[in-house]
Amino acid sequence: MSNIHFQQKVASDELWDTLFFATGAYPVKVKTQEFRTLEVPGFRVKIMNFRNISVNGDRCKSVDEAKYVIQGLIQ
Repeated sequence: MSNIHFQQKVASDELWDTLFFATGAYPVKVKTQEFRTLEVPGFRVKIMNFRNISVNGDRCKSVDEAKYVIQGLIQ
């Protein structure tokens, strides 16, 4: 079992790339004790761990599902 902070970092790195290439803006990373937040205009992604991610209030159960939600909101 891996450390929760490592899970948050890996998930935030993957979603950072997705947000950057989807919007063209650099996401702002904010780290707190409970979660990490990535913000760009129109998107707010809260990462608790691999299986608990929130994209604009929509709960996702995996990093891949969060990527699909981000891409779906762009179109």
